Amino acid sequence: MLLSNNHFSEIVHEVTRLGFDPNNLPFVLAISSMAQNGETLWEQKVKAFKSFGLSKDEIYSAFKLQPMCMNSSEKMINKLMDFFVNKLKMKPSMISKNPNLLQLSLERRIIPRCSVMQLLISMGLVKEDTNIVHMFKMTEMKFVEKFVSKYQKEVPNVINEHYGKIEFQGFLTDLKM
Repeated sequence: MLLSNNHFSEIVHEVTRLGFDPNNLPFVLAISSMAQNGETLWEQKVKAFKSFGLSKDEIYSAFKLQPMCMNSSEKMINKLMDFFVNKLKMKPSMISKNPNLLQLSLERRIIPRCSVMQLLISMGLVKEDTNIVHMFKMTEMKFVEKFVSKYQKEVPNVINEHYGKIEFQGFLTDLKM
């Protein structure tokens, strides 16, 4: 990635204006993200987020929390936001407050975990007020320990859910965000 001195200076100025501290890693990540996207692509991604109800302030707030959230393709942003907002009924503002969710794999992490939770909730083994954001952020080892291994004898199908062999249909009730 080659940038002219002028363009690089503009990006550094914008990142500084947004409040990033030049002494911290997120400053460098924000510069990298803005440089990789370019102005047109950046605006397309902002537009994608806005289409799900996020304001420009919420988008920039998410960017400040996790600069890499703007590195996903527009298609992936739409796919993730559609799943979170329409399938899981999450408020868009919840995603902007937890932009690391946009770094997770839909197919390898989010959907399998939702499938496990759907099964366990339907059997009354897990409370409906389980914090879904916390569940997504758990390490794989912690998630398997807490929700798969723990219930494997009672619910042998929990393994199939975790490894994506059963399609996630959506939660029957709203989960705690």
